[in-house]
This record gives sequence, structure tokens and C-alpha cells, in this order.
Amino acid sequence: MKSDSKEGGKSFCSSVALLAYRWIGSEAVRSRLRKLIARLEGGPAFSLTVREILRDFHHVDVGLYTAGPCTMKPGFFHPGTSIGRYSFIAGTVRTFTRNHPMNTKSTHGLFYNSALGKVKAGPLQFNRLIIGNGVRIEHNAIIVPATERIGDGAVITAGSVVCTNVPPYAIASGFPARVVGYRLRQEIIQELLISRWWERSLPELVADNGSFRPSMGGLG
Repeated sequence: MKSDSKEGGKSFCSSVALLAYRWIGSEAVRSRLRKLIARLEGGPAFSLTVREILRDFHHVDVGLYTAGPCTMKPGFFHPGTSIGRYSFIAGTVRTFTRNHPMNTKSTHGLFYNSALGKVKAGPLQFNRLIIGNGVRIEHNAIIVPATERIGDGAVITAGSVVCTNVPPYAIASGFPARVVGYRLRQEIIQELLISRWWERSLPELVADNGSFRPSMGGLG
């Protein structure tokens, strides 16, 4: 993921906030601290400290200008999740990166999850989920195993349940979600992927906004 060190906002009290976050056990208090820091740093789309908190304490990477995950409860994204830049993720989106065992008498966690203190077993392993750059995941969409990657520029429509990988710039919809189309012609998609436009700063992209208009070959 591109470094955001020369972009975004960082407040004068960033180091104090990080220290305080380490010693705070209550998620309610932590949530208020994240909101305060985000406000001081220009909002969740720009806050570098909130991204540092998510990365260091919750093992979730969120690219700059992707606001949604910075306002949500960290547990909604499992450890190891990586989310790119310039993406939109609705606050009602939920992701899951591990399945419960199906080969036991009961699927209740008491019989296989050692964290509950009743059985001795290895910890449940999370898979890694990568959500690309410029992705849009709409209201009430759910992402479940064995999904490992949502490609750059993809759109997941509202209420969809994603069970497999989604290609770049695809539109996935339904339950289970399937690719119902692509946002742009394939040659345009390849040009965008090669350009890695998401690595450019916001001022650069705003100045070059003409290249993001429908004339690029959207299929409508």
C-alpha cells in the first residue's frame, strides 16, 4: 500500500492519543478518542493517526481518503484486512474471514474455540481480505469466506453477499453475488490498472478530473 506520510492530516497531540489508546480498555472510550482525533485531523478521510491506531492495535490497514472503516467499530474488519485508497465502504458493511468448523457435533464455539476456556485447541485462524482502491461497497453488503480479494474499482451493490473474489472494475450483485457487468470497457480497465492512478495525491487527481468522466468508456 502506498505510504500516506506526505498526505493527510496529523494533529499535535497524535503521540499522546496513541499512548492513551494503548492504556484504554473500553471500546466506548476508544471510539470517542478515534472520533476526536479524526475531527482534529480533518475528518476520517484524512486522519493519519486513526489509520495508525487501526494498523497498530487492530491489524487493519486503511488507505487514505477511504473514510468508512475509520468511523466503524474495528472488529467489523478482521485482523489482516487491507483496504485501499479512495474507496467507499458503507457503515453497514460486514466482513468475515474465517469459517466455523462443520465437522463437530455442535457448531457452538464452546466446543472448538479455546478462547472461551472450555477446550484446548489452537486459535481460530483468520484469512486475509484485500479490498482494493477505488472500490464501492454499498449498504448491508456482506463479504464472507472464501473471498480473499475485491479488485480495484469494483462495486458491490447493496444487500449483496460476496462469497468469491471480485475482479477489478466489476459490478457484483445478488445472493450469492455474481458479476453482472463491468463499469468500463476492458481496454480502459487495463489502462487504469497499469496507471495505478490511486497512488496520486488528491490535488493531482482533482486537477486531472477530466480523465474520470463518463467519456472514458462507461457502459452505463
